[in-house]
Amino acid sequence: MLINKKHKNIKLRLLFLNVVYLVFCCFIFFFVASIVIDLIFDGKVNLTREVIIDIIVVSTIAGTAGGLGSWIFAKIDERKARKSPPSDPKA
Repeated sequence: MLINKKHKNIKLRLLFLNVVYLVFCCFIFFFVASIVIDLIFDGKVNLTREVIIDIIVVSTIAGTAGGLGSWIFAKIDERKARKSPPSDPKA
């Protein structure tokens, strides 16, 4: 029973690390995208505190949604793999 609890704890840690990683990646992407869009349309970069806060909020939402979504689909696939019988490789 102790092994099972530890195994679940590791999965939750991986979920948390996955969400943190996606938030960071989204932050970098949105930050660069904001700079490129500002340069294309305005010819100058506008990085105010409000813009940075907006990028942080959007990247947190996108990273959390992406991380939780990928975890949910992995759990669904895991459950389907346990329920379905193994396929016959000769067929």
